[in-house]
Amino acid sequence: MTTNEIEKWEAAKKEWDEIESVQQKKPRALQPVKKRQSLGVDERTSRASSFCEDHEGHVAARSFQSIWTRLSAEELTQEKTQAMDVIDRAQLSSARASASKIPYCICGTSRPNVCPLRSTTLADEQLLIVALSKVSYSETNPLHWELLCSTFKFLTDERTGRAPLARSGPHWERVGFQGDDPATDLRGVGIFGLCQLLFLVSNGLTSQMTAQLLQLSNDKVQSFPLAVVGLNWTAMILERVKQGKLNWLAVKENSFITVVNGIYRGCFLSFWKLWKTRNCTIVDFANVSNEIRDTIKRRPKSLLNMAVLTHS
Repeated sequence: MTTNEIEKWEAAKKEWDEIESVQQKKPRALQPVKKRQSLGVDERTSRASSFCEDHEGHVAARSFQSIWTRLSAEELTQEKTQAMDVIDRAQLSSARASASKIPYCICGTSRPNVCPLRSTTLADEQLLIVALSKVSYSETNPLHWELLCSTFKFLTDERTGRAPLARSGPHWERVGFQGDDPATDLRGVGIFGLCQLLFLVSNGLTSQMTAQLLQLSNDKVQSFPLAVVGLNWTAMILERVKQGKLNWLAVKENSFITVVNGIYRGCFLSFWKLWKTRNCTIVDFANVSNEIRDTIKRRPKSLLNMAVLTHS
């Protein structure tokens, strides 16, 4: 698509967004984070994976790009077939829902369709993103452990540490999972949920901002489960990806993964600002989450363009 075509498509889309009612969805219920005195692991009650015992738990953290490149090369034929069907059904359902509300604009023009992905590269990226959301955490895949381990190490600023990390234990609750086994929180977003968490802490935010985010998540009053909050943003973004609602941004940026990760980072920056300025607690999460969901739907470009916040 030419720049002029994209601008016309955006203008038509904006006109429809102004008259379309927002359909709120309930966010995933969150529970207050249990406080832990340290990141230490009781070896008597924790289970370590074979990768951790052998060598993977002793290596330095890997960045998002390093792991993403290798995940992209994995055999995902079955998941991609499922993803293709999911995307087709989501876009058809979205088109029918839109048509049932208002068949045409008051100006006489028809409702703009999903911006087409004429680039094979962009279409493949979209398919890969949805496919990875169908991939469950596997104990037999060393790359999955590396992804999980790297996320923990970047979050806790232990990226160069070589100390072994247990596969399960209370240390996972400290970084915002809801139990001692983080894999149980990945339902609905799969491995892609972990990919976005790793992007945030290895590339999306400065180490200072990551530390402040983790500190706030474990505050005595304003605590929230950081990892699970991130998985909520991933679920919201995936919904728009499946419906083709982010195609126009992917075309403009010439990258799907850049768009979804940029929006994801924007979600956390918006969340941080709202949570801090309003002195929110876990009971406020539903309202804050709905605001961010609305922004993803109405103004995803504003989230994509958000600059990294800095705090003293």
